[in-house]
Amino acid sequence: MDGWKVVSVADVAAPSPNSLATGPFGSSIGSRFFRAFGVPVIRGGNLSADSAVRINDKNLVFLTQEKAAEFSRSTVYKGDLIFTSWGTINQVGLIDGSSEYDKYVISNKQMKLTPNPEIAEPEFLYYLFSGPAMQREILEGSIGSSIPGFNLTRLRSIEILLPPIEEQRRIARALTDVERLEERLRALIDKKQAIKRGMLQELLTGKTALQGSLSTGRNAALGEITTWLSGGTPNRNNPTYWGGTIPWISAATLRHSRVHDSDQHLTAAGVQAGSKLAPAGATLVLVRGMALHRETRIGMATRPVSFNQDVKALVPKPGVLPEYLVYALQARSAHVLDLVSSAGSGTGVLDTKLLQRLPVWVPNETNQRRIVTAIDAVDRNVEALDRLLSKTQAIKQGFMQQRLTGRTRLPAKESAA
Repeated sequence: MDGWKVVSVADVAAPSPNSLATGPFGSSIGSRFFRAFGVPVIRGGNLSADSAVRINDKNLVFLTQEKAAEFSRSTVYKGDLIFTSWGTINQVGLIDGSSEYDKYVISNKQMKLTPNPEIAEPEFLYYLFSGPAMQREILEGSIGSSIPGFNLTRLRSIEILLPPIEEQRRIARALTDVERLEERLRALIDKKQAIKRGMLQELLTGKTALQGSLSTGRNAALGEITTWLSGGTPNRNNPTYWGGTIPWISAATLRHSRVHDSDQHLTAAGVQAGSKLAPAGATLVLVRGMALHRETRIGMATRPVSFNQDVKALVPKPGVLPEYLVYALQARSAHVLDLVSSAGSGTGVLDTKLLQRLPVWVPNETNQRRIVTAIDAVDRNVEALDRLLSKTQAIKQGFMQQRLTGRTRLPAKESAA
């Protein structure tokens, strides 16, 4: 690896004062000093372990210009990196041209690094610290027992493999290009999902009929048109229950309108021991944990699946198409979330008794099929884009593992498009 050398973070810091510094003492930057505008303060919620989120400018708090001036050593500008020192210590931030503000003050739980631009490209360092190898090193080297810590001494001493500055820039540009593709895919997914939401609200509530059909139908209680099944989790320590061919569905895998497979599978004995088998066409509804994410997760099993206790399986009765039922419940997602809050106690458990009484618009089967066909086209497009986004993210992770560690080199002729 010609030109690559091992250096410490202290070696790449700018020669100026406070190029490596911590945030202000806690009481000196407490909430009593926060204002509605002024110089923004970066807190834990404004950073992320996701390299696509350099700074989250939402929910910022501010200091007056006079108060911010007291923390000049903890002020960050374009080209500065920010690290979380307590709590979620693998969070990394970068102030760049996309940041909403020209300068920020870091909180008492952050550290900053101002790189020497003659030695280190800030974007390269940002991707390096956001990459899987450095993320593992930070997490595995944490201090503290109850709350993970990552202090300035540890940051100074971390050793990194640094290529020549021009190669750093080529690698950073290539990764930035991939992230821009991710952004375009996310924007396209959001647009398609907005179209789908509009179609759900119009076609599955009886407000609008497809051309050539009538909007006649009836509102039926969900419990009236479905049979309900409960799931469970077999003993994790029994090897005869796991590793079979039956997909085991949990909140993590219940992400799309069509549920095809899972990361975990049960044997027939595992299904009999702790879970139940939902037939193909059953609607799977997440009934626990929605309060945490404030989102519904509703999908249709395209093959027989088992499922855990966080999920209910709703088997449609004759006269209701399985695909229509999924979309009908998605159309009422806001109402479903309301049933979580009405359950009380803040546990995030959906009140299934109220859910059974939820009214669902049911036209005849011919019109159900026409509505499903119309929405399916958009929904499958969303799923395809989501798969492409996941593939793009996997490519980026592979690139980071190879190029940021010097395992493979980026030819000089490769540059940003």
